[in-house]
Amino acid sequence: MKHFGLWAVVLIILIGPAARAAIIVDSTISAQFNGTSYDYTIKLTNTAASTVNIGTFWFAWIPGQDYLKTSPISVTSPTGWVAAITHVPNVATNGYAIQWVAGGTGAAFNPGLAITPGNSLTFGFQSTDTPAEVFGNSIFFNNPPVLTSFVYQGAPFSGESLQFVVRAVPEPSSLALAGFGALGVAGATWRRKRSRRPVEG
Repeated sequence: MKHFGLWAVVLIILIGPAARAAIIVDSTISAQFNGTSYDYTIKLTNTAASTVNIGTFWFAWIPGQDYLKTSPISVTSPTGWVAAITHVPNVATNGYAIQWVAGGTGAAFNPGLAITPGNSLTFGFQSTDTPAEVFGNSIFFNNPPVLTSFVYQGAPFSGESLQFVVRAVPEPSSLALAGFGALGVAGATWRRKRSRRPVEG
């Protein structure tokens, strides 16, 4: 009997604790100027390494803090997902965020619409906030990245969760370099044209 107890302890040590469910995401955001404001597109991927689904995507938010400078003009949701712009508490020292939930909140939540491991969904919003503002640090709280976000396995505040920062594509530094490069090419073209002008006598 003593031997049985000893082997049971050894077996538990060898097996170790059960693997904990986890969400592992990859998410990117891009911006397109539409003439008066900016159209932002977010691709959220629940990677194949995840062990649970994603039922809630809360962009530019952590519990109690919203990071966008202004409220989005409009929001685009994947089929079946419901969006809500959050601003709680409603004070000048708090920003805005976007909450997307599969099917809807509360009893309307539909786990069948959640993002399963290895799959992606695309979300979007329109805003007057510039890419420099959205891709930079928030003007609220302790100036965290605006792109700081949360996902939940189920409805908001339920199941496994993960805090992460959405990646800007291209990176802001790349956007700046591209702008400088375009200016350099334009300047070189202008200089070549001037050098080709005939000398007037």
